[in-house]
Amino acid sequence: MLKGMSWGSADVDWCEDNYSISPFVAEFYNTVSNAVFFVFPPIMWMLCKEYARCINPYIKLMWVLLMVVGAFSAYFHCTLSLVGQLLDEVAILWALSLGAGLWFPRRYYPRVLKGDRKLFRRMVFALTLCGTMLAFIKPWFNSFLLLAFVVPGFWTANLELKRLKNQRVDQIFRADAIMWGISIACWIADRTLCDFWLFVSFPYLHSFWHVFSLVACYYSVVLFAYFDATSECVELGPVLRYWPNDSVANFKFGLPYIALMSNPYEDEHMNKGL
Repeated sequence: MLKGMSWGSADVDWCEDNYSISPFVAEFYNTVSNAVFFVFPPIMWMLCKEYARCINPYIKLMWVLLMVVGAFSAYFHCTLSLVGQLLDEVAILWALSLGAGLWFPRRYYPRVLKGDRKLFRRMVFALTLCGTMLAFIKPWFNSFLLLAFVVPGFWTANLELKRLKNQRVDQIFRADAIMWGISIACWIADRTLCDFWLFVSFPYLHSFWHVFSLVACYYSVVLFAYFDATSECVELGPVLRYWPNDSVANFKFGLPYIALMSNPYEDEHMNKGL
């Protein structure tokens, strides 16, 4: 364990030159780019406040977990330690597991679960716990664990798009797919074309991965939370809005969030006033 905590003990070294900016930070830009993980979640928390109050308060845990991902990622890129690498990847794994447990549609559960969300969550928790222990024993297995969430996620989103046939849902999904495409392209290019990026003096694509993947995560959370709300709480009238400008034409310049046409807390307050 002590060896794994030593600086430079990780199996991965990204394209950015080590200690080129600061003698105390291995990959400076890859480290500081994680600051977005502490800027976005508070905004997400405020935008989804109505959803958290009326439908699912555990969405707040997702924003906290994303900040944990940012903290562990910063630690990893600062030290390039094996422990930092494992903490970073395991935090991502738990964030994906939380999303699956909260919002994976009941209609796609295995028949043996009979639509029991609590049982499904226990199953996801057990599998994630086993995956976490395995990740510390066999670090190379982490990539396969993460892929096990991504592929079913896109498959499920595609099925839900066909079910809802909603223009704004389609727009957010396209934007989400673009963000994921850009972020994954940055990740792959940094890993496979490092010599070229060093030649053009721009070995910073992994830092862009941090930014674009966070935005993509936010879009994915909003999408799946909306899918769940339209199935479980249709009486509340969940709709997709954009902040700061709620315009279909300007959706690219805003952040999507879930609003409710019928808020039971506001209705109760109005009735008391009458």
